[in-house]
Amino acid sequence: MKSILLKIDDELFEDLEESVKELKISKTGFIKKSLEEAIKAYKLNQLKKELKKEIELIKADKETQAEMKIFEEASLVDLAKFLEDENDC
Repeated sequence: MKSILLKIDDELFEDLEESVKELKISKTGFIKKSLEEAIKAYKLNQLKKELKKEIELIKADKETQAEMKIFEEASLVDLAKFLEDENDC
């Protein structure tokens, strides 16, 4: 296990002290959990950015646009019939 030295301002330290007392956990446990949550949030944000880029690429692709238009115009009845036909095979 690795260790780090962390320097924080007095106000943040006081907030940490209050929080760990209320939650009845150690400062180390609180900081570890906070880091885990921050890293998860960061990774999720990165994935969202990548997904947005992919969506923009798909929107820009003419062939995909045509396929999307066909899909959007299809009614749920048509979709249900298509699915029934696929199940009959």
